[in-house]
Amino acid sequence: MLFYKFQVTCEFKSPKNASNSFENSRAFKFQLGELSGALSEGIDGDKVRVLIHRSRQNVFQMLVAVNGFQELTAAKLTRLLEKFFADHDEFGVKGVKIKDLQEITTTKFSKIFDRANRSENFNFDYYQINQDLGLDALENRTFKLTEIICPVKRLPFETAKKDAQNLLADETFKEEFERIYSKENVHHFYGQPVHYKIIAGNTSAALSLSNLLVATLYTNKRLVSRRINIITNVTDNCYDETDFEKILENAAGGTVIIELSGEKVSAGQFAHAYEQVVEFVSETVKRYQRNTLCIFIELADKPGFAPQLIARLQDDLHIIELHEGAGNRETALSYLKDLLSDADSATLYTDAELLEAMGDKLTFSASDIFNVREKLFNSSLKNKTYPAYREVDRLSVKSEEKSNDAYADFQEMIGLTEQKALIEQIIAAHRVQKMRMDMNLDKQKTALHMCFTGTPGTAKTTVARLISQILGRDGVLKTGRFVECGRADLVAKYVGWTAKAVRTKFREARGGVLFIDEAYSLSDGEHATFGDEAINTIVQEMENHRDDVIVIFAGYPDKMKDFLDRNEGLRSRIAFHINFPDYTAEELTDIFKLMAKRRGFNISDEISEHCKKIFKRVAKKKNFGNGRFVRTLLEQAWLKQAQRIIKENEGGTVTKEDLTSFKVEDFDVNVDKKYLNERKLGFIR
Repeated sequence: MLFYKFQVTCEFKSPKNASNSFENSRAFKFQLGELSGALSEGIDGDKVRVLIHRSRQNVFQMLVAVNGFQELTAAKLTRLLEKFFADHDEFGVKGVKIKDLQEITTTKFSKIFDRANRSENFNFDYYQINQDLGLDALENRTFKLTEIICPVKRLPFETAKKDAQNLLADETFKEEFERIYSKENVHHFYGQPVHYKIIAGNTSAALSLSNLLVATLYTNKRLVSRRINIITNVTDNCYDETDFEKILENAAGGTVIIELSGEKVSAGQFAHAYEQVVEFVSETVKRYQRNTLCIFIELADKPGFAPQLIARLQDDLHIIELHEGAGNRETALSYLKDLLSDADSATLYTDAELLEAMGDKLTFSASDIFNVREKLFNSSLKNKTYPAYREVDRLSVKSEEKSNDAYADFQEMIGLTEQKALIEQIIAAHRVQKMRMDMNLDKQKTALHMCFTGTPGTAKTTVARLISQILGRDGVLKTGRFVECGRADLVAKYVGWTAKAVRTKFREARGGVLFIDEAYSLSDGEHATFGDEAINTIVQEMENHRDDVIVIFAGYPDKMKDFLDRNEGLRSRIAFHINFPDYTAEELTDIFKLMAKRRGFNISDEISEHCKKIFKRVAKKKNFGNGRFVRTLLEQAWLKQAQRIIKENEGGTVTKEDLTSFKVEDFDVNVDKKYLNERKLGFIR
C-alpha cells in the first residue's frame, strides 16, 4: 500500500460552480460531501482511493492510497481524476491540475485522515476505510513502529559507492551495490529476489546503512515505495499479532526493517522466552516476503533472537549478510562532521575538540562515530547550551566492578588446572591459525571440535561458553555466539524434520560454538532411528561448517566413550578430548566462598569449616552434583537465613551485618539431609 498527499485545482464547466465558495454555499458543501464519498469508494478498479481533507473554493488538498505495485505519478493521477469526473458529470468539473504530489508515511496519512473525519464537509465511511487501509495497526504494545520516507529518490552508482565509503560501510555493501546496479538485471519491480541482514554495533549505524541500501534499490526500481517501516523493541509477547502482519502486508513494494535484539530478558531465559516470537515472525515474513523487502538488524553485542530467526528463514529466503565497516581517523572525522551537521551542531566544535572526543583509536566503525556524537551532544547541553551546569559533578554510585573479560573469568575458576592448561593450548592454536590464514599460509582452516566429559556440575558448560567468548573477542570466531542444545532440540518426531532441526542449530551457531549436551542420548530413546539421522547430519554439518562453527560434545565419561566408539566418523572429527573430574572438598569450599562473595555475603572461618565437612561427606557420593550442589546449598542456606532474620528481628532493626552473615544452623537444609539420610536398599535404620 502506497500513501500520498497532493493538491488539485479543478476547472469547472460553469462559471457559477467556479465562483462558489465552500464557506458561503450550503449547496456546494453538500456537493463536496458527495464528491468526497464518491472518491473514497475507489477509482481505477478500486485500487486507488482519493480522500479530500481540506478545500478552498476550487482548490482541494487530497490524500490518496494506492493498492498496487506501480509508483503513482502526477500524470497518472491526472488521467485517473479526469476519467472520474468525465464519468461523474454531476460535479461539473472539466479539468484538473495536480501539484505537490509526494509520498507520505502511513502515520502521517492517518493523522490527516483523522482531522478530515472531524470535518462536517466530508462524507466517507471512516471506520471501514480505516480498517481497509490498515491504519489501526500503527500502535502496538508488543513492538514499536517508526516510519520514515527514504530521503534520496535517485542515486547514481558512483554516488552510492562514495556514500557507502563515507558511511564506513563494509566491502559487503559495495559488492551488493555491484549486483543491484548490474545491467544484467531487469529494472522493474517483479518481487524481492533477496532480503538482507545488517550486522552493526548499534541501531543508528544500521539504520543509516539501511537508508542507503533502500535508496539504491529504489533507484533501480527494485522498490516501488520509499516508505520504510522500522520495527524495534520486539517483546516476548509479540506473537499472533494481526498488527504486525498488517504492517508487512501494507509494506508490499516497500521495506520493513526488524531490529532483532528484543527486550531485556535474562541470558538463560532469552531463547526460550522468544520461541513463539521466532516462530510467529518467521512464518509472517515467509508469507509476505515475495513483495515486501525485509531488512533484519542484528546488533553485534546484543544479537537477541537473530540467530534463531535467521536460521529458521534461511531455507525459504535468500538472505544476504551485510556488515558495517571501519575507517581511519580522517574518514571518521568527516563522517562525524556530517552527523553533527544534520543536528545543526557542527559549528559548536572545532576539529581539535572532535579529535579529542574520538580518543586515541586509529580505526572507527560507524557505530563508534554514532557513540561519539551522542557523547558530544550530551556534553554540549551541559557545557555550551546550559553552561550554568558546567561545574556540577556527576552523581557517582560506588559498586563492585564486575569483570567483562571472559579470559579473566576463565582464569578465576576454581581448580581445573590440567583442563586450563589444555584449553590454553587450544585457544593459542586458534589464534595462531588465524594469524597463518591472515598471512595466506593456510588456505583451509583446521577443524578443532572438542569433547568434554565429566559428571554434572563440573563446569563443562561454563568453560565452553567462556571459550566461545574468548575466541570471539580475539576475532578467531566471527561472533563468539554460544548455542546450547540437547536431544529435544535436534531429534524431531517426524521423518525429514530431524535433519532440518540439526541444520538450523548449526546456522544459529555460525561464527561461534555449538554445545551439544548429553550427546549420547541422540542414539537412545523412542526415536532411535531419528537419532541416527541427527548424528549423520551432525557429521555432515561439522564438515560443512568446519570454518565457522566449533562443536563441543559433553556428557558422562563412560557414555560418551561408548557413543563415540559407535560413530567412527564423529570420533575422527574431534580434535580434543578433555575430562572434567569431580571437585575435591577443598575446591568445593573455594567455589562456595567465591559464589558467596559474588552475592555479597561474608563467610567466617567457622562457616567455611562447617561447609567443608559437608563437602567431604557428599563428595564420596556418586553424582552428587559438584558445583550445582554448592549453588543449591548456598541458595537454601540463604532462605533459612532470611526466615531466621525475620523471626529474630521482628519489630526491630536489621543491620547490614545481619544480611551478609550466616550462622551454622542456616545450613541445616534439605540438600544436605538428602545425602546425610541416604538409605541402602534392604536395610532399615
